[in-house]
Amino acid sequence: MKKYLTSVAIGTLSLLALAGCGNNESEVKVMKVGIGVPESHFEFKAMQSFADYVEKQTEGKLDVQIYPSNQLGNDQEVLEAIKLNTAQMNLPAPAVMGNIVKEFNILELPFIFPTEDVANKVVDGQWGQELLGKLENAGYVGLGYGNFGFRHVTNNVHPITQLSDFKGLKLRTMQNRSHLDAFRALGANPTPMPFSELFSSLQLGTVDGQENPYTNIYSQRLFEVQKYASDTGHVYSWVVFVVGKKFYDGLTVEQQKVLQDAAVIAKNEMRAAVRAQDEQSLQKMIEAGVQFHKLSESAKAEIRDAVAPVVKQHGDQIDPVFFAELQQKVKEAS
Repeated sequence: MKKYLTSVAIGTLSLLALAGCGNNESEVKVMKVGIGVPESHFEFKAMQSFADYVEKQTEGKLDVQIYPSNQLGNDQEVLEAIKLNTAQMNLPAPAVMGNIVKEFNILELPFIFPTEDVANKVVDGQWGQELLGKLENAGYVGLGYGNFGFRHVTNNVHPITQLSDFKGLKLRTMQNRSHLDAFRALGANPTPMPFSELFSSLQLGTVDGQENPYTNIYSQRLFEVQKYASDTGHVYSWVVFVVGKKFYDGLTVEQQKVLQDAAVIAKNEMRAAVRAQDEQSLQKMIEAGVQFHKLSESAKAEIRDAVAPVVKQHGDQIDPVFFAELQQKVKEAS
């Protein structure tokens, strides 16, 4: 199994990383990758494949070191370290990247992708690549998008089978304006809080519920403190493969190509894992006692209609032209 390192060695490795960024092609360059998930998560396993491929293809000239569970800090902190070249890669959510390049916030809008297949076609195509290109002026290089799957709502109050069931529910969400406005439009009481506080908040009843992809809900054991789950599928979740431009520009053309190819390998592995593990995670939660309710198409349409004005408002505020281009690409891919 590909090695990963603990935070104890970070200071030493920072010096090695800086020493490894010279112009001598024979030098080993350390590539520290900070991610938020634990080593049991499919993102970590995909990044192991990324690391193995890079090290093999560069004959060890690039030494990829993976730090799971926020050992290098949260995404924002790692992105800052990347600017200093004391870390080299991060896999943040589009919402985090939206603080740097506002157009990434479009990917966080509810109900913009009808299916996973359409979502993949759009981000792999011209629109998604143009979005990645916007990172360069901010000092980063985007290598692609990793799939996390659709987000779904769980809670402890009652089953969600129709729009009115959202009324009054206190739901933990990310600190994301479009998500907050969307849940308010549904009648819920969205409550932003750090993910690290979520389990205890659900356990204590500080919040009634939350929303995440099934695999996250299962891997973080949130199902242990939740009674009901519904396939709301309101937002499709991604991570963005982000490398520091300073580090990337210091690589040979061949090494840059290796990183691009490795990102495709990791992306494809994550897509396969999302398809397989989402269903497995949901089934395991049901077996553990969570009551699952599949929404009817009419109920989903009612929910989508309720948040449609929010989606349009936020899309137009972010970038009306780029948002309209996304909508056109979704139609073409559907």
